[in-house]
Amino acid sequence: MDWSPDQIAGRLKSQGKSISHVSIYKYIWNDRSAGGVLYHHLRRCGKKYRSQKSRQAGVDCILDRVDISERPRVVDEKLRIGDWEGDTVISSGSRCALITLVDRDSKLTKIKKIGKKTMENTNKATYNLLKNLKKSSITV
Repeated sequence: MDWSPDQIAGRLKSQGKSISHVSIYKYIWNDRSAGGVLYHHLRRCGKKYRSQKSRQAGVDCILDRVDISERPRVVDEKLRIGDWEGDTVISSGSRCALITLVDRDSKLTKIKKIGKKTMENTNKATYNLLKNLKKSSITV
């Protein structure tokens, strides 16, 4: 019937039987390694999802990064204009990205579209967004 392992586990649970969808997936993968074809009935035909955890962020990606816990206390209080919080939004397929900067006090938001998310493009866009301001701090 081409049900997903989640659907099978749910149906069995409603019938008073218990098996986890993880156990069903393990059975399918063991069957595949033994030459079986059950994986053909999975929606993704046996292709595993790429783990999001494999991508490293933070410490290893940003050169000379200062941890957020080390920022001045006055920034956490959100009482002054000029303390910016920055982030990037990446399109599906990583074709382009947005740089977003939000002032922590006034909530003024600046957004700039960049091409591919590279250090050079990100730095240039951030500089251009903030170059007319007198004094700023940024939390990324």
